[in-house]
Amino acid sequence: MTRYARVRPSLGVLLALGVGAGGAGHAQGSDAPPRPITVSAAEQARLGVLTQALTAAPAPAGLASTARVLDPGPLIQLDADLAAASASLAASRAEAGRTRKLYAQDRTASARALEAAEAQAQADLQRVNGAQRRLLLEWGDGVARLAARRRAALLNDLAHVRSELVRVELPPEAPAPPAGAVIRLQSSAAATVMQAKVLGVLPVADPRLQTRGVLAELSGAQATLAVGQMLSAQLPGSGAAPGVVLPRGALLRRDAQVWAYVQTAPSTFVRREVTGYRPLAAGWFVSDGFAPGDRLVIAGAAALLGVEAPAADSGD
Repeated sequence: MTRYARVRPSLGVLLALGVGAGGAGHAQGSDAPPRPITVSAAEQARLGVLTQALTAAPAPAGLASTARVLDPGPLIQLDADLAAASASLAASRAEAGRTRKLYAQDRTASARALEAAEAQAQADLQRVNGAQRRLLLEWGDGVARLAARRRAALLNDLAHVRSELVRVELPPEAPAPPAGAVIRLQSSAAATVMQAKVLGVLPVADPRLQTRGVLAELSGAQATLAVGQMLSAQLPGSGAAPGVVLPRGALLRRDAQVWAYVQTAPSTFVRREVTGYRPLAAGWFVSDGFAPGDRLVIAGAAALLGVEAPAADSGD
């Protein structure tokens, strides 16, 4: 018996793919590629099979995503804690140095006083290190690795509402844009497009979406958004090759993979796997596996899969 017989699906479990589905990863299915199936014109009409020729499409400008305006208060407070710890460390190190000098010269300072001064300096050093680790773990390299002057300027702008921090969600498998890259933001479809600069990748995943996030800075007159406001985001493009757009009605799932049928002759159809896709409003953009001129089955794909499974059984 073939693999198709062991995993025969019912038509009721074939689900059309939703707008929010995305990602470029895929699981490995059967070892052999699907075999072509033959369906007469009369049978195609009975099953409601419709085809459409694919046309060339340019690569999308960038991946669509969502963004959220962050509260800068925790970052400002954490930076203040770091500044206070650094000041305490400088003072305790100076005190330890003076005590050590007195102890070494004429022992006007006791060994106990020297030990206490050095212990205080060590404790202050741990406070500084702890604040720096928190900065890295909570806000990522984009903030933690900023030069002191640059970070101070950023925090000053945040405090005076001249800048805002925005978390932009990264779709699954999407590469993180580099620091300095521009992300386009909009509060609504009709709103003015805003541009935010990437600071770095945030280390904590969104608890609801379970996605990675990018930290970006929105500056200037547009930085007047309310904390927590949701935005639409357009990540910068990756220079992908042109391809085609597959309508959602053509897509189906089987064996944890995404498939579409192509008509290779008037009565012949073959199922092809869809990989490396990018969800768009009009469908899924792909640059490999499908080409302009291919006749894609845009209706009746689930019915063809029902025909294919018995055909695989009989061919065993």
